[in-house]
Amino acid sequence: MSTNSESATWTSARSSLSILAVSLGLSLFTTAYESSVIPLFARVPTLKYLGHVVHTSTAFALITPKLSSSKILLILGCLLLLAPHTSYWIGVHAARFKDPIYSPLVTHAFVLAPVVYFSVSLAMKVDPTLALIVLAANALQLRPLLALIFSALSLDASNNVIFAALGCVCLAVYGWIKIDGGRHSAHPSAQNTRSTVALSVIPLVFAALLSLNPALRSPTLVDSIVAPYSSPTYPLRILNSTQSKTGVVVVGEILPPADGSSTPLHSIRYLRASHSLLGGVWIGDEVATLDSFPPLTDQYGAPLGDSIYSAFVLQEAVRLVNSTPQGRKGEFNHALIIGLGTGISANAFAQHGIATTIVEIDPAVYDAARQYFGLSDPGPNNVFLQDARGWVRSRRAMVEAEDPSAIKYDVVVHDCFSGGGVPEHLFSIEFWNDLKTILSPEGVIAVNFAGKLASDSSQAVLATLLRAFGQCRAFHDHVEPISQEQFHSHFINIVFFCSPSPTPLTFRPAVKEDYLHSYLRRHILSSLDKREIRHTQIGDNSIWSAATEEKFVLTDAHNTLNTWQEGEAFEHWKLMREMVPDVSLCLLMLGNGFKFNFRKCGEQAP
Repeated sequence: MSTNSESATWTSARSSLSILAVSLGLSLFTTAYESSVIPLFARVPTLKYLGHVVHTSTAFALITPKLSSSKILLILGCLLLLAPHTSYWIGVHAARFKDPIYSPLVTHAFVLAPVVYFSVSLAMKVDPTLALIVLAANALQLRPLLALIFSALSLDASNNVIFAALGCVCLAVYGWIKIDGGRHSAHPSAQNTRSTVALSVIPLVFAALLSLNPALRSPTLVDSIVAPYSSPTYPLRILNSTQSKTGVVVVGEILPPADGSSTPLHSIRYLRASHSLLGGVWIGDEVATLDSFPPLTDQYGAPLGDSIYSAFVLQEAVRLVNSTPQGRKGEFNHALIIGLGTGISANAFAQHGIATTIVEIDPAVYDAARQYFGLSDPGPNNVFLQDARGWVRSRRAMVEAEDPSAIKYDVVVHDCFSGGGVPEHLFSIEFWNDLKTILSPEGVIAVNFAGKLASDSSQAVLATLLRAFGQCRAFHDHVEPISQEQFHSHFINIVFFCSPSPTPLTFRPAVKEDYLHSYLRRHILSSLDKREIRHTQIGDNSIWSAATEEKFVLTDAHNTLNTWQEGEAFEHWKLMREMVPDVSLCLLMLGNGFKFNFRKCGEQAP
């Protein structure tokens, strides 16, 4: 009796452990899959229906007939080993549909859904009752916790390793079941045993070939690289790839075609974090300066040209404000940069002799800006690699405690747009009030935002800034004039200039010294008066009535900015596919709308 009881207890414990292992493995796979396709589809489109696919596949597995455990393990192991390839190639071809809903959904259906289905089937095969309890407890949804762990440990680039490891575990268990079953069969024989062992080993050999053979590997770079990598099929060079907080931070270059053929996109060095293009500059023959002045160089002496995005230069118009005492005297002593990117604005402030403090959440972004984009050393105690919300709050506490080391800033550039949206916690009224405390009473802040003017998110950003600072003026970065219809239908960059000063904001005309020998700066800063966007052009006029304004003022307790930005994230994704060739989309996942910046404003360049 005691032996039977112990055996039953051991069987129950083994079943429980097996089901928990399957659940944990599935959550691990889903987390790795999610982070592997986000660079192609961006976070919002990727996650839109991912949960629906998981739940639908789970429900389907509960009601369909089950294969044997060994067959499920064999199929599951093969699916997992193929995941680095299927997630890449199916994702690449699905992306060519240029649909932010169906493209990721197709990828989920062909890559994620089969793994979920067979994983749940395996759990049900072990113990249907216990599996249902585990599923009901939502054990399959450990993704948020695992994603947090991945981010904290910078494991995003290890997705292929996770796929391979899970696949090998499944095939190893499959082999053990087959061998153990052969030993305990009713008619064991040496021939049957050899056949069983061979059948068990073949999948493991397949796994080794798939993982180790360069010709069979997934074309994605799965590990950090420090030596340049050149694509054998496209004029693309990856200078650096680093696992970090915001994903895999990549510095790459699109080179001129080796055969001299015409292509609309080349001679660009860019900085990317996961799906987000953080900025870039022209290189090679596209480098040109006013008066043939020596160009900026990176740490290796390579010449760097203008920014590929004009919005970063438009932010520098904060120096042109002349309605404040500092502005009239040209005495901007301290600047704060929140969101570094490639460091275009930070470098400009340094060249103008302004002491600049940088707050950037990702250390790899800062390192890339210093090494590959010519960012000068900001000096000791001027770089803070952390989330801006906590940093600004701690600085406010220092100011209120009258700490002599607490600096009040004359100008602030706030540029946190990334991958189709902005972090909502950096756009709430509480954040702006904290920031206003560390701003000089006559200081000016430049806030970059991208979207449609008619959108709720654009209205919310402006309404919240006006509530916090009292006055703002908005400008766009387009090279050519924009019609009223385009304002409301096109995805555009807007820079809001705001100040708590009681004096209405005015800007002086730009002069030669403001251009820093840059054709792009000359074009953008000298045409500032033609770029202004009136408040009434941003959304419905009713926003400015007291009855409806409360809907749009963002607070920590009531902040729907991320929800409002979903549609714009889809629009941003589609724009990227329209502007970038398919081949460079697959290799780079670059951003949109930058080629015209140099061509239009630099057409007089030698």
